[in-house]
Amino acid sequence: MEHDGDALVARLRGEVDMTNASFIREELTSSVPNDASALVIDLSDTLYVDSAAIEVLFELSRRLGRRRQDLRLVVPAASPLRRLLTLTDVGAVAPMHESLAEALEGP
Repeated sequence: MEHDGDALVARLRGEVDMTNASFIREELTSSVPNDASALVIDLSDTLYVDSAAIEVLFELSRRLGRRRQDLRLVVPAASPLRRLLTLTDVGAVAPMHESLAEALEGP
């Protein structure tokens, strides 16, 4: 994870599923400082997510929202995840952006 301005950027690679979703949720939740405006999760190199990973995204959005922080996702149009995240309505709670630069600009 790295800071970029007042946002925290996390890059997830490989697979996010029931075997690692709880760990990822705890790591991300505990890493976002109170003064951050947003958590940006870059899914550009993520190959697979299951329902546990999708639940993590919804839960992170709720937790961050209570702290008046945004959750933003980087999901390129060519990513196999784009359709799944659209069908599960993740975009309603975490805007999906084509690039990291776009996500850092804001909702």
